[in-house]
Amino acid sequence: MDSKAPARETARMYSSCFDLALPARYPAESVINFFARRAIPGVEHVAGLRYRRSFALDQVPGWFEADLATGSVSVRHPLSAATDLVQARVRALFDLDAPQAQIRRCFLRDARLGALLRVQRDIRVPGCWDGFELGVRAVLGQQITVAAARTIAARIIARHAQPIPGAAEGETCGRLFPPAQVFADADLDGLGLTGARIATLRALARALLCGELDFDPAQTLARFVARCTAVRGIGDWTAHYMAMRALRDADAFPAGDIVLRKVLRPGTTLSAKELEQASQAWRPFRAYAVLLLWAAG
Repeated sequence: MDSKAPARETARMYSSCFDLALPARYPAESVINFFARRAIPGVEHVAGLRYRRSFALDQVPGWFEADLATGSVSVRHPLSAATDLVQARVRALFDLDAPQAQIRRCFLRDARLGALLRVQRDIRVPGCWDGFELGVRAVLGQQITVAAARTIAARIIARHAQPIPGAAEGETCGRLFPPAQVFADADLDGLGLTGARIATLRALARALLCGELDFDPAQTLARFVARCTAVRGIGDWTAHYMAMRALRDADAFPAGDIVLRKVLRPGTTLSAKELEQASQAWRPFRAYAVLLLWAAG
């Protein structure tokens, strides 16, 4: 954050509210539970069906809170343009525009997915607020539990995230997730990360800063995966997971995922190659198959 930011951060806050127009049968509880398990203290907070987080526009911080019970979003930010930013990103965050009719037609042709979909009824792929932030979360989650990754993320926030000047006492989201510039040279020792994981986080940040990697959703899945896996410590699983949530690529598919390999045919652990072959029938919506199968696992 530059030296001019604090003066702007303490400027008058504008409040606005808009309606999400939630689709019929939208699975609010399962989506909010996904975010609740991963919410990073200080940056995000989930209570009931409400999701709250801090964010910055032009280096100026503010907050938004989405209430999936009422389908409304409130925004507090010094810049009125923040409302347009939140409106666009929140729709992707909660995957509100998923083509459910097409997904259902595709999956109902498959005996296993069809049976799961009849129980689940509606499946969404949770997005993210920022591509780089999602990349950091994906790296932190490699080979450890969701809870463990969240704990490490909270430690990083406590050490490296700047407090938001003027945040109200008791504000649950009083810090901003650190940008790539911070991670490129951050001291991450003593936070529960291995040396290899620290190197990957720094490499990810530097790749973004020098333009070797970006999160432009217009790029092809193959191009993104190739650029991701060129970063030290990022493999195919992590690249496809990032593509699912950050690029909103509906056909991204982490075929090496052990849960997917076990749950598709109970009692059998498929090889990544076998799972990849089986997934061809689910194209172009394989990312939705991932969420459906994870829910069954």
